[in-house]
Amino acid sequence: MKVLIVSSLLSFALLVTQQSWGAPPLVTLATNSLIGEQSSEVTFYAMGDVPYAPNEDRLLPKQIENLPTDGRFLIHLGDIKNGASPCDEEVYIKVSSMLRKSKTPTFIIPGDNEWNDCMMPSVAWKYWLKHFHNFDKNWEYDFQVKRQEVRNENFSFRLHGVLFVGINLVGGRVHDEAEWKLRHAQNVSWLKSVINANHGSYQALVLFGHAHPFVNHNDFFTPFVALVEKAKVPVLYLHGDGHKWIKDKPFGTEIITRVQVDQGGVAPPLRITVKPALKDPFVFDRRLQPAQK
Repeated sequence: MKVLIVSSLLSFALLVTQQSWGAPPLVTLATNSLIGEQSSEVTFYAMGDVPYAPNEDRLLPKQIENLPTDGRFLIHLGDIKNGASPCDEEVYIKVSSMLRKSKTPTFIIPGDNEWNDCMMPSVAWKYWLKHFHNFDKNWEYDFQVKRQEVRNENFSFRLHGVLFVGINLVGGRVHDEAEWKLRHAQNVSWLKSVINANHGSYQALVLFGHAHPFVNHNDFFTPFVALVEKAKVPVLYLHGDGHKWIKDKPFGTEIITRVQVDQGGVAPPLRITVKPALKDPFVFDRRLQPAQK
């Protein structure tokens, strides 16, 4: 009994001492940690549709070298070549080598120019997988990336209350109608599972795709809108493909912002800051020279 009393008194004294030193109790630490994660900002960079020409083969390495270090990651939104040039493996090797020089963890999703618009899409896809599959694993980073089992190029991760999702959603020609429909259904399934798995732990969502939202993507975008409206958080759909800057809300709901990035040959990587605590959390800096504005 004496041992129990002494132990209890020591525990009480330790608690009083901690509080007198201003140390918060454990439950407060956990709560503050969660609030801190949800209220922090996340900055990242995005590019797309580059390199298309010999001058851009020189430009892209400079953009990579001069990329500011305040971004948590960089994403290439697809189209690593122009649509007219051959889909030779040397192109995939070249661009992979350029992007690997990034000091910032780099992700990439497929574009139509290096896959379904090629003369032999199946061969082109093998090249893409060989040189860009799990591309982000070339870097070390402090967040967990998850991938879809049936479509490994689809990924997701969460940073400071922001949920990021990447999918294989390309523009260009429908090279295989059955594949097109299956892939779109798998994209919907992936997005739904990621949203459900992260329920209550994010305040904004960023979706990465390559394609402009045309009618032949409706079997993805219709359920996409329904899913995110149900989630009731601000959403950014960020894509390439069209080469010119667009920022609008084309999905019939104020909850989704769409941004199409500038073609990488005419503008530097786009800087995006997500501030989850704000009603309109997406802040864009095109980093253009004065003459370009």
